[in-house]
Amino acid sequence: MQLQIIAQILGLGAMASLFMSYQLTDRRRLIAGKLCADLFWTVHYLCLGAYGGMIPNFVGIFRELIFINRDRKKWASCIIWPITFILLNWGLGISTFKASINILPIAASTFVTVSLWLRKPKLTKIISVPVSVVFLVYDLFVKSYVGVLNESLAIFSIILYFIKEGMKGHDKKEYFF
Repeated sequence: MQLQIIAQILGLGAMASLFMSYQLTDRRRLIAGKLCADLFWTVHYLCLGAYGGMIPNFVGIFRELIFINRDRKKWASCIIWPITFILLNWGLGISTFKASINILPIAASTFVTVSLWLRKPKLTKIISVPVSVVFLVYDLFVKSYVGVLNESLAIFSIILYFIKEGMKGHDKKEYFF
């Protein structure tokens, strides 16, 4: 019972990190927010015994540490990084496979990896909507109530961002890769 409470508290920390990051326009800060959230989610899912959700968040910690340096370090810009993280997620996911539901977070993580690799924060946010829907289903299954709330709020937060941007009425030049 205490582990369940700890898990939900950690989920609240992850939720706060993600909500704030979706309001940012700077790619580096968005990735930093995702990194903080992945730290919280890793321990959250571990406490729940939901390894299918833990794996992509654990791998995500290392992914964000590389991706946050993409614009500043040449080695971090190599296309091998997103491929490596996608393969690592699938490899770990398959090696710990116990139920079909565990495929959902691994598949979602594939899209997260692509979205964070892109240089356009708006695309990252757009791709995050279906990812949140997939994690919402997974969270319902593993009884991550904070996860369900998080995914619902994440979708709301992303929509709020686009409403705010639409009200500004400007279109900055952004790069996809």
